[in-house]
Amino acid sequence: MTTLRQRTRAYTTRNNRIAGVSIGVTVAIYLGALVSALELSQAGNWLAAVPMMVVIGVTGVRLYMLQHDCGHGSFFTRRKVNDIAGTLLSPFTLTPYKAIRYNHNQHHAHIGNLDRRDSTEIYVMTVEEYLAAPWWQKAGYRLYRSFTVLFLIGPTFLYVLRYRWPRNVMKSGLGNLLIHNTLLALLLWAIWSAYGTTGLLVWLGSVVLGASTGVLIPYVQHNFEDVFWSRPDDMTFDQAAVEGSAVLDFGAFFDLCTANIAYHDLHHLNSNIPCYNLKRCYRELEGTFRSRKIGFREAIGCLRWKLWDEDAGRMTPFPRRGAVASRQIEANSTI
Repeated sequence: MTTLRQRTRAYTTRNNRIAGVSIGVTVAIYLGALVSALELSQAGNWLAAVPMMVVIGVTGVRLYMLQHDCGHGSFFTRRKVNDIAGTLLSPFTLTPYKAIRYNHNQHHAHIGNLDRRDSTEIYVMTVEEYLAAPWWQKAGYRLYRSFTVLFLIGPTFLYVLRYRWPRNVMKSGLGNLLIHNTLLALLLWAIWSAYGTTGLLVWLGSVVLGASTGVLIPYVQHNFEDVFWSRPDDMTFDQAAVEGSAVLDFGAFFDLCTANIAYHDLHHLNSNIPCYNLKRCYRELEGTFRSRKIGFREAIGCLRWKLWDEDAGRMTPFPRRGAVASRQIEANSTI
């Protein structure tokens, strides 16, 4: 019997022309919007500059998705071309190519594995871990999972500061990080030389918009109520990939802006599928496997899920104070 993963192999053919046009058009829009925003802001027309900053943020997210495909080796036909393109895109995405490729591949390898949550992009505690944690750890986790930190402060800190020296950089290659930071410094120097501090503020504003929007995508894709989490002995990779990722049903324009990253279950199942084939793959295989779709309304509701309940097998909000006390008493009575 043909497995789902085997059926997806028909969609893994790379197309250099499509890949090249995708990058070229997106970079052109990004740079056009950046120059327009800088010129408008320098002329004091901030009202007109803001929409251009939104375009910069959106195209920055799309460039990140294209760079992400390069990291999987699934964008161009040759690995070397993928690596060159991924590195050259890095100053626009603020993402050092090889370091984040290494970390992201760890995320793919351990999707849904409760014993390897160190590889997740957004950390999740279990209910039992939370209840057993000291007050300061609970407070820290609550702060981390707050909307302000997770979607406003955190993304900007991550892309502007943390990614200048990301984790596992010594394993992935220091040289690529130095190239990335040099390219980013040259971009910022060019903006500052031509437009001064105002130009840097415009750039930073677009980064905040793009980073906050970008983080919402993986959050919803991996933090819905019935997402899959399990221990290694009770899981298979195929199950974790498909049931541990959701499809974002946000419409065709969202798919265009984000390079089809919405079809995340099949992407995790087979990351060799290029983004330009992913939507077609999903549409032609839809109905032959279990797929979890999430629309706008449910996506907003995903913000309330904070902990993984191993007993119930689903995500749950933070427990109320009374519920915490009763559960702790119950746990103590079984000892």
